[in-house]
Amino acid sequence: MDSLIRLLEVINKTLTRIAGYFATALLFGMLGVVIVHVFYRYILNDSFGWTEELSRTMMVWMAFLYFPTAHRYGMNVSLDIFVSAIQDHPIMRFVGFAIELSVFVMLCGAIWLGYGLMSRASSSFTLSLQLPLSYVYAIMPVGFSLVALVSFERLLRLIGNIVHPGRYRVNVFGSSTSAGG
Repeated sequence: MDSLIRLLEVINKTLTRIAGYFATALLFGMLGVVIVHVFYRYILNDSFGWTEELSRTMMVWMAFLYFPTAHRYGMNVSLDIFVSAIQDHPIMRFVGFAIELSVFVMLCGAIWLGYGLMSRASSSFTLSLQLPLSYVYAIMPVGFSLVALVSFERLLRLIGNIVHPGRYRVNVFGSSTSAGG
């Protein structure tokens, strides 16, 4: 199991880094589009119809590309009162596993639904840019697949910690909490 976890760690580090670079490029691109939009609209009293649509699409893609990194480091929403109550208790390993398993199952369903939505949207087009909506929705199965891969690595680490407490570091509920020993 150690070699599989190490392999997934390398793959996930590489993929989340690449996704982060693309997301950062989208952030700067979105900033440029919004600045152009504001300049033309409020300085020149003329506006482009495509800038809002493009910036919105870029923002959605950016969020889906940053999501795997956030999940990798356990930076999702959590209930701090609940977490602090069981943080040092051995039950935390089982709670973390149950939550991660639920997340993984939901991600697999989201991949399936996202792919279905993308497939059905191939004949529809965006209003301003006239892009097929399947291009816009393509990020859903891609983003959910990246997060599911991260979730699978986290599941293996959590299983390892149930069998051998403290063996693997896993941030379950934020960067300060570990499901280790």
